[in-house]
Amino acid sequence: MTIRTIVAAVALENGDEPVMHRASRIAQEHGARLLLVHVIESLPATADLPLPADEEIVSRVLVADATQALERLVPASGVRAEIKVDFGRADQVIERFARDHAADLLIIGPGKPQNLREKLFGSTVDRLVRSSPCPVLVVTQQADDGYRRVIAAIDFSPMSFAAAQSAVRMAPNAAMELVHVLEIPLAFMQAMRKAGTSQAEIDQYRRAKSQAALKELRLACVSFSIPKESKIRVVHGDAAATLIGLARGGETDLVTLGVQGRNAVSKMILGSVARRVVSLSPCDILLTREPF
Repeated sequence: MTIRTIVAAVALENGDEPVMHRASRIAQEHGARLLLVHVIESLPATADLPLPADEEIVSRVLVADATQALERLVPASGVRAEIKVDFGRADQVIERFARDHAADLLIIGPGKPQNLREKLFGSTVDRLVRSSPCPVLVVTQQADDGYRRVIAAIDFSPMSFAAAQSAVRMAPNAAMELVHVLEIPLAFMQAMRKAGTSQAEIDQYRRAKSQAALKELRLACVSFSIPKESKIRVVHGDAAATLIGLARGGETDLVTLGVQGRNAVSKMILGSVARRVVSLSPCDILLTREPF
């Protein structure tokens, strides 16, 4: 499947340029249609507005100003962008726009929680990842070039492989490395020691788990049509800390993650690993919710 339609959500705040540049670059690389959407979330109280202003006039002015601001952001890259400005809750409007236009990719900035509720229950980015009909690319860095090196975080869920496949589709020329982070709970290790397990036996157990994970990665690459030249690696440690460390290594410019939710609350927020990576990674993050 090729990328035919890209929706980029632009907040019209400082830091929008990376989103615009990346969206334009990907659209150009794929010959895709690019649609820009900006959402005006709320209007001040308008009941006592002095004449001749009224809510309709103020709304038209806000839309016109936002449209002009978006037009100024569009780089002179030869990519024509269609612009849409609407009112409502940002995640709901953006999701509807992506669905109505059958988007293949949604591009957004990392954003910041605006209030206590968002800090507790998830920001616009969190909610969009949970509801988006397509993969979500969270852009954090300037698009000086196409993606060169991608790390795909693999936890053996269908969503994690779908994220890797999305990266292959979006950046077919990038070098791909599949990384499985093997995290053996500390309590489990302590319990083995208390049960009389020697350090040599624990080390052997860790090696066996690593070998099994490597074998599973090799088989999965074939099953999910991941390029055969992709590297694979098993790393021991905390998943989020490991991925953030790899992202900060300087060579990686994209990390992919699969996300899922099992209940009403988890559908509102990102999992702890994804949220930490999105918050702290210096490179872009591609999040995929559903397998192909």
